[in-house]
Amino acid sequence: MEKRIAKTVILEICLYDEPGLKERTITENVSPRGARVLVEREWRPRQQVLVISPNEGVRSRGQIVYCERVAEGRFAVGLELSVGAERKRETSLAV
Repeated sequence: MEKRIAKTVILEICLYDEPGLKERTITENVSPRGARVLVEREWRPRQQVLVISPNEGVRSRGQIVYCERVAEGRFAVGLELSVGAERKRETSLAV
């Protein structure tokens, strides 16, 4: 299992083919290859997304791994980032 660290990072996520449907969120935890974020709308596993972290300088394509309801109108989403091995350190949210 991949090591995760508790870290709050501001993110914007949107469907890769519909960048206008953007949701601003924060991470609960991060790893070199992904993050768990809290969102207000339900996402579907395997949806392709664009993940942008303006403060961290990260912009990556990714996909939704899971989406689970954690409260009324709140969902926890697992994101897997599509990052090449040579760029992983440079574009990781966990750095």
